[in-house]
Amino acid sequence: MDYNNQDIIIARATPIGSAALAIIRISGLNLSPLLYRITSINKVHPWRVHKVDLKSPHNQNILDTCLLTFFQGPKSFTGEDMIELSCHGGEGLVALILNHFIKAKIRLAYPGEFSYRAFQNNKIDLMQAESIAIKIHHGKEYNNIALQNLEKGATSNKLSVIKNNIIKIISIIEHELDFNEEEITHLSKQNILRGFKKLNTEITQILRGSFKLEKMNAGYKMVLLGRPNSGKSTLFNNIIGTNRAIVTDIKGTTRDVLEAHFNIQNIPVTLYDTAGYRTTKDKIEKLGIEKTLDIASQANIIMVVDEKSPTTILNRLIKRLPKLKNKEFILIHSKQDSLKKVKIETKDNVCKIKLSAQNDRGINALLTHLLTIIEKTVVLNDCDNVALCTVRQIDLLNRGHAVIKEIIVTLNDGLDMDVVASLCREFIGIIEEMLGEITSNEILNNIFKGFCVGK
Repeated sequence: MDYNNQDIIIARATPIGSAALAIIRISGLNLSPLLYRITSINKVHPWRVHKVDLKSPHNQNILDTCLLTFFQGPKSFTGEDMIELSCHGGEGLVALILNHFIKAKIRLAYPGEFSYRAFQNNKIDLMQAESIAIKIHHGKEYNNIALQNLEKGATSNKLSVIKNNIIKIISIIEHELDFNEEEITHLSKQNILRGFKKLNTEITQILRGSFKLEKMNAGYKMVLLGRPNSGKSTLFNNIIGTNRAIVTDIKGTTRDVLEAHFNIQNIPVTLYDTAGYRTTKDKIEKLGIEKTLDIASQANIIMVVDEKSPTTILNRLIKRLPKLKNKEFILIHSKQDSLKKVKIETKDNVCKIKLSAQNDRGINALLTHLLTIIEKTVVLNDCDNVALCTVRQIDLLNRGHAVIKEIIVTLNDGLDMDVVASLCREFIGIIEEMLGEITSNEILNNIFKGFCVGK
């Protein structure tokens, strides 16, 4: 797909499927001839809604009665002339309208081509474009503030300010001081060092908030782990509200991993029911247990289930996989069918609870605690204003962060200031790549082809 063209493009901007209304978007450098070919209005006023009989640009047949809005460039989303048609939402009608425009040599847009043109015409930067895609595919109530601020340019503006401050430092080093080490006083170096330490803190906050945002977009993984016949599958079925897992009194029934996807108060969660964790000679069961340990290593929360001593299972698990010790654990004392009062004990990253999945006792308390763990991890207090939303952005800023740390070490070690200037230029290049000021067409195509067609 060659996004670098001047074709007039068209696409539907609403989801496929019959509905009351559908929106069709058209963008191009000069749409005035097309505009008067598809309407009978003598004068179409920009940025006003007009009720029109939509005519085919191919044969002038009337296709539908719809609402038309003309956005005159450069004051439009793409920076070009744009037409938005709000027509009736029957799937056959939308296809008919699109086909008539295509017959008139108006091309169906590539995925994300409208946003690409907005980027090329400096209406948005690359980070804002990426945030639009994330909002379309992953938009959720609890992370929308960060994404909205990213789309509106708060994060881009912050990075631009950082970039400009670095440019000022380079000016001090290269032009005012002209690399004369004797003229660079101790006080000047200390002021520069303080500036970089402050910048280091700011980048740390952005990355911390971005990590939380990335985690929310990916969702949460929770795994049920325990010995065979400990009540894992019953609890699994109880939590998801349906009988997905086979429940019998025969040990080793679950030999593969079952997974279910659901939301806890709009937060996406994947729950895994795993093979019984025990020593066995059965080859198939052994494979299931290996898969269990692999899932546990990837999970955010591990629920250890046992009717006697979940603590024993936990200790055995940590001994086998020490890297799991910092994860969130919930030790579930299962099959407490005579339980009258539910009590939760929490210490550090380990919670203990008794419950009866069979009698539905303690389930609500468990779900409440799960929500508490998730909300504690995803609070956005420190990333409401600035955050990154893609792996590309986070990887680049991590590279920039490493450069800033290297600059601080260089200043502390009293090395030549031309080394600092060189590192500053490297950092500026990274910021420019984040914003899309210097980016290859291959990278741009990979980013925008992940959008939906009408965006």
